[in-house]
Amino acid sequence: MKLYVYDHCPFCVRAAMVAGYKDVDLQIVPLLNDDEASCHQLIGKKMVPILEWGDQAMGESLDIAKKLDEIGSGVKLMRAPTDYQSITAVISSVQRSISCLLFPRNIQAGLPEFATPSARDYFQRNKEPMIEQSFATAMADTALHKQRVETMLASLPHLSLPSENGDTLGWDDVMIYPTLRNLTLVQDLQIPQQVRDYLQEIAALTRTELYYAIAI
Repeated sequence: MKLYVYDHCPFCVRAAMVAGYKDVDLQIVPLLNDDEASCHQLIGKKMVPILEWGDQAMGESLDIAKKLDEIGSGVKLMRAPTDYQSITAVISSVQRSISCLLFPRNIQAGLPEFATPSARDYFQRNKEPMIEQSFATAMADTALHKQRVETMLASLPHLSLPSENGDTLGWDDVMIYPTLRNLTLVQDLQIPQQVRDYLQEIAALTRTELYYAIAI
């Protein structure tokens, strides 16, 4: 069984965190960001994550996460104990600033999906229209975007820790964690302690990596 991913992709993180938590025996396969052919060969369109087993393959992150939850060991993921939609709405309220912080840093961080110049160029060419500015401008405006994101982080409701729920993972975590995890790529971003605690516990529970060590 193989899980094709981009390391920076929050949808891929959803699948990877369930695989790690449920101890699913699979191979994580990073794809280059401009590798359209592999995606089309597997599921007929450019999309990750992709789960492949035998002669079958599937896309859509939550469908993959649910399948991994079914086949993995241990108890199934909990239903959301918190109103995760209100939390994700707060995060999404500054999505443009999040993207302006992350997109240019993604291609500088040495991630496997950006191992070639063509993969980096492909990403930049596709993402600059989404943020309506160049990566250089986004980086130059780092202070502005950090301020907006830090204000958002400080306003987040309490995040329920795994340790408060018997060291278990919930579907709300699958929705909340990936974007917060990716923000650890931003150097000196002021992340409140309750959010840091949440990130550390989820990372340990799911065997996923935070970006503090390579923050830019």
